[in-house]
Amino acid sequence: MTFPWSIYDLHPMLVHFPIALFSVGLLWDILSEIFKKEELESAGFWAMAMGVFSSIFTLCSGVITFLEMASITDLLTFKHGLTELLTIVLLAVLFWVRVEFQLELRFSKMKRTLYLCLHILAVGLLFFGAHLGVKTAGRI
Repeated sequence: MTFPWSIYDLHPMLVHFPIALFSVGLLWDILSEIFKKEELESAGFWAMAMGVFSSIFTLCSGVITFLEMASITDLLTFKHGLTELLTIVLLAVLFWVRVEFQLELRFSKMKRTLYLCLHILAVGLLFFGAHLGVKTAGRI
């Protein structure tokens, strides 16, 4: 039995999930900070959790796609892959910080502000990495 698609075809479809989830999660977190609504903070938490989860599949499909086209020795020069790997690790660490230091983030304005700044930086890096992926695929 053959499938009408391959992992190479699947990867461009999967990338939209973590991008959307991390972006919307950040939006909810910013709105939560502005409006002081716990429901928005909860929505940001779950969007970020699903972003971390969905990025596992996206990274796996990206690695498989990369290995179909290049050698493992080319990995250190593959800016898109390295940027996204670094970004997903950063976002996963931020999610861990969010879970582990929930009370400190809730009651310290300085720590919450630092967390939000790092979250904004990470989502910005995610967009930049996505841009590099689009260039790599020859779509721009």
